[in-house]
Amino acid sequence: MSTWISKAGRIASACLALGACVPGAPLAPGGTATRAMAVSGGAVVVTGPQGYCIDRSASRDRPDGAFVLFGTCAALSGSAAAGQPARPALLTAAVLPAARDSAALAGSFPVLAAFFRSVPGRAALSRSGKAETVEIVEVASRGDVLYLHLKDRSAVSGPAVEADYWRAVLGLHGRMVTLSALSLRDRPLSSAEMRQVLVALVAKMQAANAGTAPAG
Repeated sequence: MSTWISKAGRIASACLALGACVPGAPLAPGGTATRAMAVSGGAVVVTGPQGYCIDRSASRDRPDGAFVLFGTCAALSGSAAAGQPARPALLTAAVLPAARDSAALAGSFPVLAAFFRSVPGRAALSRSGKAETVEIVEVASRGDVLYLHLKDRSAVSGPAVEADYWRAVLGLHGRMVTLSALSLRDRPLSSAEMRQVLVALVAKMQAANAGTAPAG
């Protein structure tokens, strides 16, 4: 279990090394914006709340896991008519093979919560890989979703983000999905605002993946 938790942490943290991670930043050369993207062999559809689109140029889909970066639709399309949230967050999604269904993953939440509070767990969550940079503010489950309120004081390259952020863990079609909502320092969001947009992201992901998983 800790192996795929660690992978999820590394994949999601990798976005902070990409300048294209900044919501509202100019579109990277050759990049495109889209509302939804199928990953993991088409098993999981990744999509975001209203105003958020996927930056394919900064997203990755590989056999060992997928990473998807969200920016504002307006910035990624180059058109204000495409829409954008009034107060954008930095949103990411990581999808990993889990070999278990949503109910089984939810049943392991107490074990996951204990892992995240441990030194190896905090190291997996850390953007720098160092447990001492991470403070677990809150861990709470809501149905089949585990929410984590964190503070990560890592000094890393890439866009300047606030230490305070939210992450969610859930299962979709036999994959473990981790979703994150972070705040940029030059456009700070409150903890409540980040949690609200993360809950909206979770709802959109669950709705897009309701029913039977696609074949393959």
